[in-house]
Amino acid sequence: MASIIVAVAVLVIAYLFSLRSRHRFPPGPKGLPVLGAAKEHPKTEFWKTYAEWGRKYGNIGFISFHVLGRRMVVINSAAVAEDLLGKRSLIYSDRPFPPMAGQLMKREKSMFYISYNERFKTYRKFMHSSFNPNASQLNWPILQKQARIMVANISKTPQNFVEHLRRNAAATTMKIAYGYTIDKDRDHFVALAEEGMRVGSLAGAPGKWLVDSIPALKYLPDWFPGAGFKRQAKAWSDQLYTQSLEPHDWVKAQMAAGTAEPSFTSRLLESRDPHVSEAEHDDLVLWTGGAIYAAGADTTVSSVKTFYFLMMLHPDVQKRAQAEVDSIVAKEGRLPTIQDRASMPYLDAVLQEVLRWAPPSPIGIFHCTSADDEYNGYFIPAKTTVIANIWGMTHDPEQYPDPFTFNPDRFVKKGENDTTQPDPREVVFGFGRRVCPGQHVGEATMFIQMATTLAVFDISKPVDKDGRIIEPEIGFTTAIVSHVKPFQYSIKTRSKEALTLLMQDLAAEA
Repeated sequence: MASIIVAVAVLVIAYLFSLRSRHRFPPGPKGLPVLGAAKEHPKTEFWKTYAEWGRKYGNIGFISFHVLGRRMVVINSAAVAEDLLGKRSLIYSDRPFPPMAGQLMKREKSMFYISYNERFKTYRKFMHSSFNPNASQLNWPILQKQARIMVANISKTPQNFVEHLRRNAAATTMKIAYGYTIDKDRDHFVALAEEGMRVGSLAGAPGKWLVDSIPALKYLPDWFPGAGFKRQAKAWSDQLYTQSLEPHDWVKAQMAAGTAEPSFTSRLLESRDPHVSEAEHDDLVLWTGGAIYAAGADTTVSSVKTFYFLMMLHPDVQKRAQAEVDSIVAKEGRLPTIQDRASMPYLDAVLQEVLRWAPPSPIGIFHCTSADDEYNGYFIPAKTTVIANIWGMTHDPEQYPDPFTFNPDRFVKKGENDTTQPDPREVVFGFGRRVCPGQHVGEATMFIQMATTLAVFDISKPVDKDGRIIEPEIGFTTAIVSHVKPFQYSIKTRSKEALTLLMQDLAAEA
């Protein structure tokens, strides 16, 4: 009997090894049995290690490894990203659905976790109707007003400039999504949304929850010792749903009273497809509108904060961009607008280089394969987590020579036949059917905040009590949206004329 068991075991093991040998996974760290690359996987700034592994394991544009049996593919090359996430988007447009942040928190309808299905297509249709290049221009007055409020607030309390950036992002997204005006520092809806972002970040943190590594734990009874994560997931699920429900219901109440301002939510609620029930349409609008704050608020704050940091480090770039802005303020006696963007090629190049040098979401939101695939002789199984290393792509020395140097001239044409380096916006905003639908609003937001800032302020390195310049350290947080770490700075008004124009415009609108 024992010999039969041994023989069967040998045959099973041989069969498993034969299966494994049939599949040639992309190269990468093999790690340990069962654990895979869990022990050598970095805890911070994953994107840098992924790029390093890419160079170490063949430099073919993508790598793979597994963590506790879960296969992952990391794409380090823009060309490979276009091949897989773009040209093969039918296979690569799903999302991983993690046990904690997805299943236990019931986020299957969330735009950030939803599978590529008919509901997702409806979300995209809703987003496209409001945020395509032409429709996005309807939001320009909101973006311009909020940028001026932001700069006015910074002029009063420059020591709180990050808080002012966050308030601006909240005010802009709430106005666009719900027609809601923020008129006080501690707003209920903004507090809800900010807490929701904190919860989402905690729930989705890689490696934080054991259930993500051992999915069977999700079947433990809620009362079982050690199952506190299940109770936490339920509380967070209710909290995130409330975050979307309350402002959605507020818009419906405003519409019933005839006082609703035009917004993403109000326009969609008024234009229901007759083939869709009112309840289903309401639910679709609720989940789509709820994604706008989470998608836009933190990313723009990250990029504009990086812009301030880089202007401090590169006064020559700041002065050159200011000269472009000053040509409008001085010649026409007005502040720059988003319509001026076409006549400000250098500032547009600065925007591109900010996004390239520090992409706000260095590894984006993960993709997932919906079927087995083969690429360049390598096997990529269904349900593989696919990570686009955006930071790796924007720091590829073959595409961007001297990639760690901040140099907007990469994107400035010197002559009619001159070529520039690849536009980083082609990768920074995502890929294929999951590309960011709010790209045009995001770019316009960045541009007008940068232009208004340059018109009014000088940003420089601070000095200590002995008059010595304080040199900042360059470091970034590790999260889906990465921020430059806190830094000291000096922000001073450089143009009283521009500040006066700004205050006059705000007073006229008030």
